[in-house]
Amino acid sequence: MNHFKCILDRTSQCELRRLQSSLSISNSKIQIPARIKRNSTDILHALESTLPKDSNMHIIKNFMYHDDPYLLPIKKLDYRRFALSYESGRKAAMWIHREHGDLFPKHLSNPEIKAFKPFPKYTDKNQVSEEILLNVISQCKVSDALHIYNLLDTNVSNGTKQALLELLCFYNCKEYVIKNLIFEQWFTSSKKNYVWQYENEIKELFNFLKTQDNSTAAAAYNIMICGLTKYFKVNDAWKLYQECKKKDIPFNLTTWNYVIRLFSKVFNKKKLNEEYIFEFLILMNKNKVKPNIQTLNAILKMVIELKTENVKDIIKHLLLEFKNMNIKFSLGTYYYIIKGFTSYDTSNSQDIFIQILRTLKNKTFTIQDPMDNNFFKFSMYLASQYNNKEAGNLIHELLLTGDNYKFISTVVMESDYFNSYLLLLLSTSSIKEFFEVYEKIVPNIYVPTKQLLINIINELKSCDLYILKYLPRLWSDINTYIQMDLSIKLIIIHLMKKTISSTNSSCLRTTFINAALDCWNEIKNQIIRGKTNKTIETNMITDISILLLHGDFVKESIEVLTFINKSDLCISVMTERQVNELIDLYISKQCMKGCLLIVDYLVNLGFSNQVDAIIRKLQNLPKFTNADRKKLINLVGKQVLHILNEKQLN
Repeated sequence: MNHFKCILDRTSQCELRRLQSSLSISNSKIQIPARIKRNSTDILHALESTLPKDSNMHIIKNFMYHDDPYLLPIKKLDYRRFALSYESGRKAAMWIHREHGDLFPKHLSNPEIKAFKPFPKYTDKNQVSEEILLNVISQCKVSDALHIYNLLDTNVSNGTKQALLELLCFYNCKEYVIKNLIFEQWFTSSKKNYVWQYENEIKELFNFLKTQDNSTAAAAYNIMICGLTKYFKVNDAWKLYQECKKKDIPFNLTTWNYVIRLFSKVFNKKKLNEEYIFEFLILMNKNKVKPNIQTLNAILKMVIELKTENVKDIIKHLLLEFKNMNIKFSLGTYYYIIKGFTSYDTSNSQDIFIQILRTLKNKTFTIQDPMDNNFFKFSMYLASQYNNKEAGNLIHELLLTGDNYKFISTVVMESDYFNSYLLLLLSTSSIKEFFEVYEKIVPNIYVPTKQLLINIINELKSCDLYILKYLPRLWSDINTYIQMDLSIKLIIIHLMKKTISSTNSSCLRTTFINAALDCWNEIKNQIIRGKTNKTIETNMITDISILLLHGDFVKESIEVLTFINKSDLCISVMTERQVNELIDLYISKQCMKGCLLIVDYLVNLGFSNQVDAIIRKLQNLPKFTNADRKKLINLVGKQVLHILNEKQLN
C-alpha cells in the first residue's frame, strides 16, 4: 500500500506542475513571427540546396551532359559535339526568326518578350528616327545601326554620333555575342582575331566630333584611343596619345587603363626605369582620376613584360599603395604577383608562392579583369613544375570554394588545369591516392591526354604493389579516349601478366585475358593492312601468349609464337623465366605443338642449355610419341638422341 501511495503522490505532483505551466502559457501573449518576404524562385533554390555539392556541379547545373556515366561522351571530340548540338536548335530557331520574321505572328508571346519580336527591316528615312537608332545601338547591332544612321543622312545629335562611335570601336569586327550561348563560348578558342573594320565611317565620325566643343572632342579622343588599342592599332593609338598630351586633353579612367596597356606594347621587350611606370599614376593623380583594379593589373603586366629594374620592390610598392586606397585585389592581380616573384626571384620563389596561396584559402572572388581567368591554370602549372603537392591541393580547394569555378572559362583551360593537377598528384601521391582523384575527375570533367596516360603507365611499372585493381580501368581508358601506340599497350599487358597469377578474381583474370586477345587481334590487323613497320621486342609479345594460355586460348597462343619465330619485326629478347612459364603452361595444356615452337625458337638463338632442360621435361610426358621424337630430332639434330636415349637406358 505504501508503494502505491508513493506512486500516487509523484503522479499528483507531476500533474500540478503541468497545470501550472499551462496556466503560465495561457496568460502569456502569443507572438506571431514577422512574415518573411520570399521571391518566386526561393523554393527552387531550397530544392537545389539539397543536391550534393561536389566538383561536378558546374556540369550538372548547366545540364551539359546527363549525370550518368553510361551516357557521358567518351571522346574529346564527342564532348564538343554533344555540347554544341545541345544549343544548335536554339541557334537555328534564332536564325529562322531573324531571317524570316514575317512568317511569325506579331504577338508571339503574352506577356510580350522583346527577343521574340522580329527585327523590322527599314528601307526609308520616314521609317526611322534618332530614338530608333539609339535603341539599336543599345542592342549592340553594328550593321543595323550603320544602316539606320545612313538612312538618317547622318543628321543626328552629337551624343548619338558619340554613341555610334563607341559601338564601332568596341564591337568593330563582330556583332554582340549572345550571352545565353554558354556552350559555344566554352568550346570556342580563346584566341581572338581582331580586325579593324568600318575605317571610313569611324574616321568620318571622329573627324567631326573632335572639332566640336571641348567635352565632345575629349570623349571622341578617349574612345578612339581605347578602340585602336583594343584592336592592336598600336602606332595610330600612340600618335593620338601624343596629340592628346600636347593639347592637354583629359582622359577618363578607362582610357588611362588602355594607355598603360598601350605603353607596354609600344616599348615591348625594352628595359625601362621605374620612373616611367609611376609617371602614369602621377598624371592620373594630377587629373584627379582614381585608379581601380584594372589600373593595378595593367601596371603589373607592364612591369613584368618590360623587365623593369627592381621588379620585386616595384610590385611591393604598388600593392601597398593600392591597398591603402582600399582597392580589393582580383585573381588577375595575384596571377601577376606570382608571375613577377617567381620569374625574377628564383631563390625563394616557391616559399612566396605557397604563402600567397595560403592567404587565398577559403576566399571567393568576382570577375573584375579578363586576366582573372589565367590564375588557376598558371598556378596549377607552377605547382606541377615545383612538384609541390601542398600548393596543388590549396589551388584545387580554392577552385572548388564558392563559385570560383567560373574562372575556368574554356574547355582548353580546364583541360590544361586538370592535366597539370593529375601530373602533380601522380608524382607526389601513392597510386591509391592518385586513382581516388583520377576516378572522380575522369571522364566526368576531364578526358586524359595521351602523355598523362603514358606517365601513369610508367609510374605503375615501378610499383609492384596495389596496381592490380587499377589495370582494368587504365586499359579501358586507353582504348576509349585516345589512339594509343601498340608499344604502350604492350607495357600494360606486361603488368597484367606479372599480376595475373596473384589474383583469385575471375573477373580480373577475364579482363586481363580479353586485353591480351584484343592486343593480338590488333597486331594481326596491322599485319594484314601492312602497317607494322616498328620492331617489337619478343618478351613483350610473349606476355600476350602467356595471358592467352591462362584463358585456354591455346590456338591463339600458338599463333603468337609462330609470329615470333617467323616475323622479321621481332627482336629476340625472350627471358628464361618466360620460356619456363610457357613450357609449363603448354605441358599443363598437353600441347606439344607449343612446346616444339619454343624449342625451335631456342635452337635458332643457340640456347642449348635451355633446350636440353626442356627435352628432359618433354620426354617424361605420358603423351610424348615417336612422332614428337622425330620432330625434336629434326629441330635440334641427332645430338638430341643421347638425351632421348637416357630414358630408355634407365
